[in-house]
Amino acid sequence: MSSENAVETLQRSLRDLMRQNNRAGRVVVAVDALDLGAAMDFAGDFEKAIAEEGTAVFHVSVADGAPQVREWLIGPFRAGDSFGPDYVAPADAVLVVSGRFLHDAAVRGLWNFSIWLESNPPIGAPRPELPDAEKHYLATARPKAAASVIVENSDPAHPVQVFGDFC
Repeated sequence: MSSENAVETLQRSLRDLMRQNNRAGRVVVAVDALDLGAAMDFAGDFEKAIAEEGTAVFHVSVADGAPQVREWLIGPFRAGDSFGPDYVAPADAVLVVSGRFLHDAAVRGLWNFSIWLESNPPIGAPRPELPDAEKHYLATARPKAAASVIVENSDPAHPVQVFGDFC
């Protein structure tokens, strides 16, 4: 019996999936959720899974949509220049960016791989009303369709990859 828990299993699986198309170089991954804390926690666990393979990995959390993320974070990271809080990435590295609204049209093309975290209320509980900005984001950016991977994260100790296909 394995001592690996559900989070480690999923994170390693997602890491391996990311690596199928991004074997080397400077890779940028987005972890997007309506709940910033959930995105940050999940990204931290994903960072650990990447570090296990011996790859340099950095995690930066950004404000909603991060309109200048290209200039101060992604561009310098990809160029091997100083980025974030004085980091410099080697030639093979992964930058995990956590935040909200990261599948917005203005930034979605920046990511080599992206994860959309969704959380659902317990069965029988009413779904809370979302603020207008979040409703607008879900309707226009369609993060479930834009993401490389969808993860149901209602129970952070037992996240599950879900498939949004229509087969």
